[in-house]
Amino acid sequence: MQNKTIKKITVSALFIALSVVLSELIPSIEFPFGGSVTVFSMVPMCLLGIMFGTKWGVFANLVYGAVQMLFGLKNLSYATSFIAAVVIILFDYLVAYGVLGFSGIFSKKINNKLVNIVVGVLFAVFLRYVCHFLTGVTVWREIAELPAAIWFSVTYNGGYMLPEMIITPIGAAILYKTNVLKRISN
Repeated sequence: MQNKTIKKITVSALFIALSVVLSELIPSIEFPFGGSVTVFSMVPMCLLGIMFGTKWGVFANLVYGAVQMLFGLKNLSYATSFIAAVVIILFDYLVAYGVLGFSGIFSKKINNKLVNIVVGVLFAVFLRYVCHFLTGVTVWREIAELPAAIWFSVTYNGGYMLPEMIITPIGAAILYKTNVLKRISN
């Protein structure tokens, strides 16, 4: 039991570090008000939910969200109120990355492992998009009328999250097909 926990902690720490490198150090398409299209940066974090289960995946991704928040503190400058700042901290970082742990939620419901991985990753990345959408509406609602804030949040956050919804399941599927997940899990 203790060896399994040590392995989970070690793999999680390595995957958090890998995701930070992929999101912060590898050139990506950066958006002016936060958000970016990265090269597979969410794949390691989604794999934690798939390999170790939803609870562990959510916890590890909350840690990753806290690390990402340190890199994105400048985004708090868009908050025009205390509530907006809290929403940015929660729904642009902690909850937004925490939900990536739900990538393993279908593991006992879908028998085909590849489909399970792709659907789980799509679901988790979609949840992250919803979090960023809620932040966008909250922050831009203080500046613009509600219909405009909703439209801006849908399109702006969709601009970087839609490519991530395509890239991330592809990366996870490639790792599954090349048996990398089996090697890491054993």
